[in-house]
Amino acid sequence: MTTNDDVITSDAPAAVPAPSHQSASAVRVVAGIGLLLLMADLVVCMMLTLIDATQGKGISGPLIDAGFAVLYAAAFAGLAALFVPKRGLVMAQYALLVMAPLLVLLDGNS
Repeated sequence: MTTNDDVITSDAPAAVPAPSHQSASAVRVVAGIGLLLLMADLVVCMMLTLIDATQGKGISGPLIDAGFAVLYAAAFAGLAALFVPKRGLVMAQYALLVMAPLLVLLDGNS
C-alpha cells in the first residue's frame, strides 16, 4: 500500500459478490423450466397410474391421490417463484416434482 498526500491506493482486488447470489431473472428461468418439467411429470404420473390399474388391483390408493396433489403444490411453488423470485421456492418446486412419481410408485406396491 502506498500513500501520497491524501491519495491511498491498494493492491487488493475489489470486493466480489458472493457466488451463491443469483439474479432474479436466473431464478425465474429455472422456475419456468420447472413448470415445463411439471407437464412431463404429470404424464409420467398418469402412465404409472394406468400401469398400476392394469397390473394391480384395478383401483387407485391414497398415495396416487397424494402424488397428484403434490403436483398441484409444485405448480403453485413454480408460479410463486415466477412472481417472487426466491431460490427456496424453486428448490421446493423441484423437490415436489421428484416426490410426485415416487408417491405414485409407492402406491403400486400396496
